[in-house]
Order: sequence, then structure tokens, then C-alpha cells
Amino acid sequence: MSVLIASNEQQLPDFRVKREEASYWTISPLTPRAAQWVRANFGQFDSKEDQIVKTNLIGANALIRKARSFGW
Repeated sequence: MSVLIASNEQQLPDFRVKREEASYWTISPLTPRAAQWVRANFGQFDSKEDQIVKTNLIGANALIRKARSFGW
């Protein structure tokens, strides 16, 4: 299962939320703006691969809620 989240201003997705296993989800920024937001809110990442947030369903929902509150 994979979900793409786009900001209100554009049609292209900013994030990809993907279910990897029963209790394991990944959230990847797909645009430079989304990558910058992830770095600002969830710490420093050295490479694009490191920008993938790995979490459970509760964490994925929390990240999506936080992103939505910032207009994503």
C-alpha cells in the first residue's frame, strides 16, 4: 500500500507513505520543499536515502497530521 500526499498548490505529490510490513511504514519526501520540511522537523539527514522516515502506523498518522497542519 502506498499513498501520495500533495500540497494544495500543486498536483504533484510531496510525500510517499508506503506500508512495508504489517507494522512498518516509510515516508519519503519527493520534492526539495518536502525534504527541507522533513529535515527541519525530524532532524538532519546526510543523503536522500537517509531522508526516509521509518515508523509505525501511529507515527505515520502523526507525521501526516503535522504536515497537513503546515498546509501540505
